[in-house]
Amino acid sequence: MDRPDVDVGVIYTHEDHFMPRLLGTLAESAERHRARLLLVDNVSENGTERWESVVPETKVIRNDHRLGYGPNLNRILEASTGRYVLLLNTDMYFPEEERILDRMVDFMDARPDCGVSGCRLYHEDGTYGHPARRFLTLRMIAARRLGALANALAPEESRLLYEDREPTDVFDCDWLSGCFLMVRREAYEQIGGLDEGFAKYFEDVDYCARMAAAGWRVTFNGGTYGYHLEQRASKRLLSKDAWIHLKSYVYWLRKWGFDPAATIRARQGPPSTARAA
Repeated sequence: MDRPDVDVGVIYTHEDHFMPRLLGTLAESAERHRARLLLVDNVSENGTERWESVVPETKVIRNDHRLGYGPNLNRILEASTGRYVLLLNTDMYFPEEERILDRMVDFMDARPDCGVSGCRLYHEDGTYGHPARRFLTLRMIAARRLGALANALAPEESRLLYEDREPTDVFDCDWLSGCFLMVRREAYEQIGGLDEGFAKYFEDVDYCARMAAAGWRVTFNGGTYGYHLEQRASKRLLSKDAWIHLKSYVYWLRKWGFDPAATIRARQGPPSTARAA
């Protein structure tokens, strides 16, 4: 069947200031592999017409009512036919010389047991974004939320962010930031889409945990990189987003408990049968 090597999913609602740089750099990111843009028009005010010709091969998915993050990503996964699907935030861009789509397809092709992967991500000022993370513990949460104890709990945050690994390393990790997730079609077909029970936040953590529980590797590729113009609204402790983050964490705990690694191992079963479960 004639299908793309990779479908790239982008959700557009009103992010006009991000789209030119994102789509312009995506258009230059694949030379050796066929890439297609799946552009979700999430009931945008201005429509997607001006963005539909930036990437040579583009398919528009039109919502008849506005959807949240998880449901929109599921629309992308359902519409995709490529060997891989890259779920991508709008506030991203990529160096032309990296040819990041080519590199990520090559990376996944070389690792048939990898269900989902990500790459190095930097903020616009050049600081590292730590897209590979360990599962949260209560001490890690305290390290990130309680500024007065930051020095005492610094080792916990360092562990959370895999600061024991070099950014250019390749390694299996607990989870990867949902702003850039390369998903293998066979893995998606096995475990399905994202859990829409997460109103916002933790859907990426849950997806990676489900991948691991099904026997697929979750692998960080430090061999290529992009930029993420991250806006951490949940960082403000008393904000609405922080409350949503807390509710999502409670939902996550109900699914995976305080020791998600043990829960994953229990669900995997014998290594030879994990993916067939």
